[in-house]
Amino acid sequence: MITDERALSVLQLDRSATAEEIVAKYEALKYQYKKIKDETGDLRTRLAYQLKQIELDDVYIYFRRKQRI
Repeated sequence: MITDERALSVLQLDRSATAEEIVAKYEALKYQYKKIKDETGDLRTRLAYQLKQIELDDVYIYFRRKQRI
């Protein structure tokens, strides 16, 4: 179960983050994780960053459902 605190922690933001900041941070981290995943040859690293991308998507969905973004 995702909570506000956990979602903000994943995005490395604080409670005062605006909708624009949340979306911008989500997009930046998603791009960064995809780049790392795609550039590495190590299977464990690829899987770890794939899981991070899934976690980011879960956080995005959480904020959409809460109508915060």
